[in-house]
Amino acid sequence: MRKALVIPLCLAVLCTACSTAWVSTLDSILAAAAPALINILQIAAVANGQPLNSGLEAKIDGDASAIKTLAGDFAEASAASAPGACQQLQAAVSTYQADQQLVLQAAQVSDPNTQTKIMLLTNLVAGTVDAITAVIPSCENAAVFRSTKSKSTKITAPYSVATFAAHYNSILVAKTGNVAIDAMTPKMKLRQHSKLVRMVTFGRLQ
Repeated sequence: MRKALVIPLCLAVLCTACSTAWVSTLDSILAAAAPALINILQIAAVANGQPLNSGLEAKIDGDASAIKTLAGDFAEASAASAPGACQQLQAAVSTYQADQQLVLQAAQVSDPNTQTKIMLLTNLVAGTVDAITAVIPSCENAAVFRSTKSKSTKITAPYSVATFAAHYNSILVAKTGNVAIDAMTPKMKLRQHSKLVRMVTFGRLQ
């Protein structure tokens, strides 16, 4: 019954506006990916007995927000300004991708089990960059995309944030033997459905 509810809800969101469905998909990916990346920093901090790297945390949040803003700007850009807006968006995605490398460099711990968890989580989050770039219209065809966006447009199947969250959570809660880490990680689990789905189902689907 729950799965039956999710499908029509997702279709309703996608059909609201074909021209900007990719923006909503991108936002959904970032809503899971950015916190997932910050969680990795938190795990490393606890494992090393150090405070969270607040500077890198703020950078990740800021860069994710910049992608969302620039995606909206691109979706609403004129045909003339669309190529430039698209290039700005692509640059922001590259910056966010570089953040992931910074996290990997910062999240080095001596405990092998925790380090393995960090590597698995980091590799999983790295795949979200491919998911983000996959939904962004090509910059080479940006002007055409903008001039035809009011017409019926084929929508690529959205990246499954629920599947990503489920896989991430399974790695996250796997025991490491580190008492502090194992007590903390269950509280860091990602939501597997969008805010809209959670609202419509009155929280039955998380």
